[in-house]
Amino acid sequence: MSNLADEIVKNLARRQGDRRHQMDAADVDALLQDLNIPTTATKAVPVPLRAARIHFRGTKLLKPSDPDAVGREPIGIVTNTPTDQISLFDDDSTAQDPPQGDGEQQDTVQLVPVPFHFEWHPQSGVNGIGSGRNLRGKSTILNVLMWSLTGRCARFQPDIKLWIEHVEVDWTVGPERLRVTFDARDGKAAGQVLKLGDVGGPDRTTVLGDFDEASFERVMGSLMMPRLHLERIPVWTEALEVVHTWPVYASSFVVRAKQLDPIVGNEQTLGIRMMQMFVGTDWVPAHAAAAAAKRSMETTRRTATEKAKTAGETVKALRDTASQAVDDAKDELAKLPSQDTDLKTVLEIANRASELSRQVHQLDTRLLAQTELVDTARQQLRAARARAHTHEETALATKFFHRMRPSVCPRCTAEVTAERQAAEPTHHRCSVCTSRLNLEALEADVIVAATVPPASVAALVSGATSPGPDSASAGEQPVDDIEAAAAAVAAAEQRTTKLQEQIREISAQRDVLAAEAEAGRNLLTAADQRRTLELTLARAEGALAALNQSSDPAAIDPVDPVRAAVADAAEQVLQKWVKDEQDPLLARISAEIENLADSFGAGNLRDIKLNGSASMSMYKSAAKTTYSSLTDGEKLRLKIATAIALINHGFAADIGRHPGLLVLDSPAAEEMPDADLATMVEALQTVAQGAEMQIFVATRNAGPLLDLLPTANRIVAEGDTYVW
Repeated sequence: MSNLADEIVKNLARRQGDRRHQMDAADVDALLQDLNIPTTATKAVPVPLRAARIHFRGTKLLKPSDPDAVGREPIGIVTNTPTDQISLFDDDSTAQDPPQGDGEQQDTVQLVPVPFHFEWHPQSGVNGIGSGRNLRGKSTILNVLMWSLTGRCARFQPDIKLWIEHVEVDWTVGPERLRVTFDARDGKAAGQVLKLGDVGGPDRTTVLGDFDEASFERVMGSLMMPRLHLERIPVWTEALEVVHTWPVYASSFVVRAKQLDPIVGNEQTLGIRMMQMFVGTDWVPAHAAAAAAKRSMETTRRTATEKAKTAGETVKALRDTASQAVDDAKDELAKLPSQDTDLKTVLEIANRASELSRQVHQLDTRLLAQTELVDTARQQLRAARARAHTHEETALATKFFHRMRPSVCPRCTAEVTAERQAAEPTHHRCSVCTSRLNLEALEADVIVAATVPPASVAALVSGATSPGPDSASAGEQPVDDIEAAAAAVAAAEQRTTKLQEQIREISAQRDVLAAEAEAGRNLLTAADQRRTLELTLARAEGALAALNQSSDPAAIDPVDPVRAAVADAAEQVLQKWVKDEQDPLLARISAEIENLADSFGAGNLRDIKLNGSASMSMYKSAAKTTYSSLTDGEKLRLKIATAIALINHGFAADIGRHPGLLVLDSPAAEEMPDADLATMVEALQTVAQGAEMQIFVATRNAGPLLDLLPTANRIVAEGDTYVW
């Protein structure tokens, strides 16, 4: 049984209500093991990490006008512009068959290949890399150093990635000598990690691991983490546990002028854990594991609660939908007619309407025939009238000139026009001599001048009115064709009118029955709709009743409350133990940070306090402030001071996990004059001598490096020259 289990048992026994659990230490130990929470403290002893040799070689591709290209022959370079890739070929292949891309546009440029070779053996203490100007290769050396250490090719310029072809970096890790060697192609590495032997001993090369681009980082972590006594850092981020390993630790060995937050390391979410690891409190790994386990359970519970809430909202939405469906069905039912009918009645009415339609059709046919008869009778009447008119004209011709119709005057042969002949009955004048006619004789259809003696007139009239040889025999009644035809027309029209009246009456009856049949069909359709809606309403009411009877979904705790209580108690106990052990250490480290910051030129900062949350407070002159509120120049000085204080504390007290390697990239970039940089380098030398550190400083201000560092501890390119 562990001391941690005993404290957790006490913690659980002091709780109230549901949070109180009675457990024994053996059960707690078993649960801690199941939760991957260490039950013993981990004594951290720093293991020194030093770079003993840095070597890399390759081929620069320079413009023909570059001074380093003078006297060398250029070669053709095919550039594939969409991907910024290039390939090299000699002069013969240039003329014949240049390499082909993937159908993308290609250009050819002339560049001069210049081989390069760099090798340096850094020393313990402070090592400087300087130049008279920027872009002279300082950062490349640091990038190669960290590439070999972490397995990550970062921060290289595209052209530098292309130039470097081979890298070898020798490291001492505690008592061992290791070599990381690999070939590189456009920043992609493939090589080995070798053990060269022990420090001070003979060379005995052993392959510790092979790697390619995909496995480089993993291989370096598996070799470095156990050798440096570094443990994995579990951190719960949002809904996922993230375990940070070697690259996170290694990145904390670098302080860059453009990457000053957080104050410890370079991962914002890991500032507290990194500081706790480097301070060296024994229970830090266990506390990190307990915090991750507790956070995992809290996330699981929160997810379950959110699911229950979502389910409850879904049930409510379903209730609202079901209630609305009931209301909609009732509204639709209310719109349907209340009266009812049956199919037999509707069919009878429809049959009757159909029979009347048939009768109307027959009457329409008869009406059409009768109409034709009326038209025929009317034509016959017109013909009879025409014949009567012709007969009258013939009688007049017989009476006038005894059927003679003179066309000229017998005396003067003047023409007797048709107009004058037609005017005799109306103008009462003879068409030949224009004498006035006797009107009484004219009424008897006798044309005679008014001057003719009465006896002659009477004889003429008498002769005109006596029956002729063509008259009907005595006792027969003459037949009037016009009257007969008129009577036929009248009879036909009467029959037509009667048929039309019959059609109107039957059509009216048919329309009434058709309307009744249509109304009946609508009622039948409405009845079907009613049955459908009643079924829909019944279903909706049933669904609503079921939803009303069911209770809202409750959150079901997916986490065992005992496991959760143990994880929570472990986190509380370990947090207190870490704090009790860490607070006095942080007080001493804070005092050292203030002394270092003052020596680095930040004398206006006082009462600096690094607290357990990896944040920092201080006074700036008379005003209280925090690390995040400082200028970048002040942050840089404090971050360097904090890293050195943690290293110095770990080696002085033989605790902590910082391996004593520190890389400072361009510290003078943040408003640091040469005098302050010189002061910092001097302070770093003093600290490094006491703490056995290895510090790399890369700066454009090469003067302090030349003045303060031994030749073996510096690589400086003066003027316009390059570091490599």
